[in-house]
Amino acid sequence: MLHVGFGKVILLGEHAVVHGHPALAGAIDRGVRLRARAGDALRLRIPAWDIDVAAGDDHPVARALAAVAAALGVDAPVVLEGDADLPPAAGLGSSAAVSVAVTRALAAHTGRRLAPDELLAVADASERCFHGNPSGIDVAFAARGGLGLYRRGAGIEPIAAAPVPIAIGLSGQARATAAMVERVADALAAAPAVTAGRLDRLGDAARRGAALLAAAPADLAALGALFGGAHAILRDLGLSTPVLDEMVDDALAAGAAGAKLTGGGGGGAVIALAPGREAEVVESWRRRGKVAFACRVGVTPIDPAA
Repeated sequence: MLHVGFGKVILLGEHAVVHGHPALAGAIDRGVRLRARAGDALRLRIPAWDIDVAAGDDHPVARALAAVAAALGVDAPVVLEGDADLPPAAGLGSSAAVSVAVTRALAAHTGRRLAPDELLAVADASERCFHGNPSGIDVAFAARGGLGLYRRGAGIEPIAAAPVPIAIGLSGQARATAAMVERVADALAAAPAVTAGRLDRLGDAARRGAALLAAAPADLAALGALFGGAHAILRDLGLSTPVLDEMVDDALAAGAAGAKLTGGGGGGAVIALAPGREAEVVESWRRRGKVAFACRVGVTPIDPAA
């Protein structure tokens, strides 16, 4: 049996979520899928990412594997192997996806069925091996899927909505999320009223976006307009780059209703809402030499407790 951890995208509200506002996010139909079998060591193999590590190796993935095993009390030699169609290190929640998939696979191999809260707690311990003090948003969506408003400390407020097609393009620029978070903190200290106002507007856009998705049918044109406004605010906060701005312009020229950077900024990825025009947007980015693909955001596991 394959055990899944989803990737994720933040649709609206990145950086504002660090300062107490909600973020609108969802799981995408790309991620990590693992199966477990008896072996001669506790090992994880994901060929698509060139990962082949054993617990005890000096590697962040090996430390994450060991953290899950320790949390579950697993000391038997188990080999976890599978595949991934989620780009690593692109701001799409790859480390959380592998943490959740490892947790599910190891628990199932030892005959345990984890409650949702247990799954999140164990996977979060693994995620800390990658990010130190993560907000929890990546693990939450990697495990439970779907769409929702996420607020740090409160978790996900689910949105009952059908998955939404989007296009994702990778800038190819190295991300520096911690540096971007620090940049916003510095802006708050230097110009508290202006910066707080910008963060307020990002949080409000997340709430408005959630309402648009919850409507029947979802108002994707209005959601696209929110994307454009949010990108402008993120750019004013110094979080975009010329390459990200060019990719946003490419998407709009190809017919997108809206496009924006997603995640920490300073690199990473751009998302575009382009109902019926996803292929054109993807092609516009590929002509620029970027890795790009269409997917759906808001997917859910067949069995959330698996």
